[in-house]
Amino acid sequence: MHTARLLINRLLGRDTTLTTTLLGQPLTFAIEARREIQRVFGVDEEADLVQQMRPELTHNDVVYDIGANIGVISLLTAMHGNNTVTAVHSFEPEPRNHAQLLRNIALNNQSHIITAHQLALGADNGNVALHVRGNTGDGRHSIATQNGAKDTINVALKTTDQFVSEGHPAPTVLKIDVEGAEGQVLAGMASLMQSAPPRSIFMEVHAKGGKDLMPDGGTIHDWLTAFGYSLTWKMTRGSGEHRHYKQENQQHSTAH
Repeated sequence: MHTARLLINRLLGRDTTLTTTLLGQPLTFAIEARREIQRVFGVDEEADLVQQMRPELTHNDVVYDIGANIGVISLLTAMHGNNTVTAVHSFEPEPRNHAQLLRNIALNNQSHIITAHQLALGADNGNVALHVRGNTGDGRHSIATQNGAKDTINVALKTTDQFVSEGHPAPTVLKIDVEGAEGQVLAGMASLMQSAPPRSIFMEVHAKGGKDLMPDGGTIHDWLTAFGYSLTWKMTRGSGEHRHYKQENQQHSTAH
């Protein structure tokens, strides 16, 4: 039904929006491609991660959604019940996804909470090749692997350390889903880990690209452990794994 409406509106030159309830939260999305419909209704695949995040969020939190796509998790984070966070910074380097991210933030009246950045976060500053797969809403674009890519574009790249040094608030909670470049993102925040480490780090570790490794060849787990984090939750998802790392002096759950 939603796909048919999208195709009809395309023929008539009309915009398409989709309003639904995700994990108990009413949300509206701008739709340009079938993949976006799949992204919205596929949030069940991320439900365990989102539900793991929600109890960790407080009014004082600054959340970085790194690999935000069209903003589903950013919106679910910003609009969750009475625990509205102070700010969400959403990072999405792919131009079409970023444009839809901006539209979705506006459609849900969350511009006062969510700021979108057309930027990749990684281990260096400058520009980087983003390997693009699929259409708008596709979440498989990567700076770490070319597998399945139909195009490559240059996008802006910064370390999280650099981003924070420019005056942006440091994150208290991170969500990282960057298709195999997780280690690169972490490597770019080594200074922040010493001066103002995030309280919680949620990530999807992919079995591609960096393959659970830091750029120096060590494991992500060992790197985070060295900075005082413990793995408090994990769940297999496809060929990858969802994880929650938390500062040891604040942990309250057990990995399983």
